[in-house]
Amino acid sequence: MGIVRESLILMTFVAVVAITISDAVPFDTYYQPLWGPDHFTVTGQGKEVQLLIDSSSGGSGFKSKQEYCSGIFRMQIKISYKLTGGVITSFYLISGGEAIGNHDEIDFEFLGTNGTLQTNVFVNDEGHREELIKLWFDPSQDFHTYELNWNAKQILFKVDETTVRTFNYPGSYIPRPLHVEAAIWNVSWAGTVDWSKAPFTSYYRGFYIDGTPCK
Repeated sequence: MGIVRESLILMTFVAVVAITISDAVPFDTYYQPLWGPDHFTVTGQGKEVQLLIDSSSGGSGFKSKQEYCSGIFRMQIKISYKLTGGVITSFYLISGGEAIGNHDEIDFEFLGTNGTLQTNVFVNDEGHREELIKLWFDPSQDFHTYELNWNAKQILFKVDETTVRTFNYPGSYIPRPLHVEAAIWNVSWAGTVDWSKAPFTSYYRGFYIDGTPCK
């Protein structure tokens, strides 16, 4: 029994190490800057990104270099500790290249910096599938892992390996290729920004993608 237990412990340790190594890839392995370059900083030998918003900017963001038709997309995020409404810290999948008013999207969005996490799914620009997630921790105090697991039948929204939402749908529900984006910006429907506390900074690392690129 002792040998079996030690083997299980060793296997678990190896699995954790494998996940840690695979999540520690440099930013530019999968991603590139999207907008707001003067409010975008890469640190930690290329393995962490800081996105900043203040009253002089509309924020900043980055995107994946490829589009995907399914996959597991994971990011470690820490939001700003300065309390305010109106600032959105996000990690999402989105289609590109279509006319405005016709897109697909799968969202993780922090509404303000009080820890309110919203998930949503857009198809042909139609949303109204919002769901608020009550987290069991303060997302501004440390990094936590947020995962979008998208396949032909469902979308799993995961936080620290715990599934917090399952969205089931019929095949070809999201027919377009999607790419990954992460960004910080402000919007009035999420509250009023207290610019006296600016700048607000969000932190990203663990740039993991195990997706099926679209041909």
